[in-house]
Amino acid sequence: MFQSSYFIRVSLMAMLLSITSSAQKLDTKSLREILSKQGFTGLLQGKITFKFLGNMRCSSAALGVYYYTWEETNPPGRAIHFSQRLIFIENQSYLGQYVIADRPTLIKADSLRFPYPKDDGNTIQCDQNGLPELVHLGGGDIPLER
Repeated sequence: MFQSSYFIRVSLMAMLLSITSSAQKLDTKSLREILSKQGFTGLLQGKITFKFLGNMRCSSAALGVYYYTWEETNPPGRAIHFSQRLIFIENQSYLGQYVIADRPTLIKADSLRFPYPKDDGNTIQCDQNGLPELVHLGGGDIPLER
């Protein structure tokens, strides 16, 4: 009897820890509010989209990863401006962003993979300090912006 009661308590604790340790998907309104108050440099008005890509582990933190696009609505005959970014959120706190040229093709528990050859740089992976200040992707270096 004691063993089964102990097993149930341990199982419940493990489930509770796994639920609280994963990043929570935010709705668009909440995400806009967090970003507007916490220093996001991208535009939050106009034709924007946020796509939740999943969770990524960075040391002991669970980061929510969002793919952001912005497209300028413009008069006919003018050039279209477009921006793509990866946004990282931890516990409703904006950690930073990378301005990217392509959407990641794979998200793993500890990294994001892009459609580039490995030699040109195709992965964003956390280091011992968290998100890298500079990543090498598609042949170029991309800084972490805040």
